[in-house]
Amino acid sequence: MPITTLRDARQAAKALSEGGPIAAFAAGRGTPECFARLRLALSGMRHESLVTEAALNMTDGPDDPYMERGKQEMAEITSAISDLLAWTEQQLCQVEKCDCRADRLLRQLLEEAHIPEQTGHSASLGRNNCVIAGHFEPEPDKRTAYVLIEHRNHIEHAVRMHHGWRARLVTAAGVITLYASPGYPQTPVAEYRDDTHACVRAVVGALHHD
Repeated sequence: MPITTLRDARQAAKALSEGGPIAAFAAGRGTPECFARLRLALSGMRHESLVTEAALNMTDGPDDPYMERGKQEMAEITSAISDLLAWTEQQLCQVEKCDCRADRLLRQLLEEAHIPEQTGHSASLGRNNCVIAGHFEPEPDKRTAYVLIEHRNHIEHAVRMHHGWRARLVTAAGVITLYASPGYPQTPVAEYRDDTHACVRAVVGALHHD
């Protein structure tokens, strides 16, 4: 059953773990400043649960009521974890204290817009510094175009370190700047959410127009 309230989420967490971020969330008060560690813990628990569930379903032998009960219990656990994880995915963090990856929202919005994306690596900087949106070709011709969405820091750094986006459209005709965050490359972190939405709107508009 989908979780819709913070109270329900804490109750669900109490039944899942006795330690770590899940237990801390269950015992806490108020809304967490960031959901990153809780999401990671739940993702790991869900993976383990799915592996166990798959192993139980591979058993080849005579009917065993205890085994069948075990399968049912694992399915229920997996479902409970999935429900809580789905709830956390929809929660907004306090950006100034958020430990989520800086490119998490960007990639989510691109996926929702059905824009293919991949990580871009800077050899000179020695880090992943951009997301490549659209159909990337090393030597674009008249039929191809992609957008480099650059980030001043490593794109896997936390949201609280965000300094803005710069999106540049690359085609055979040349390179055009589509979007630059307010004050880039020193965009205030408070602008992060609106800034990322605006960046994606510019990217989607350019690629769909192309």
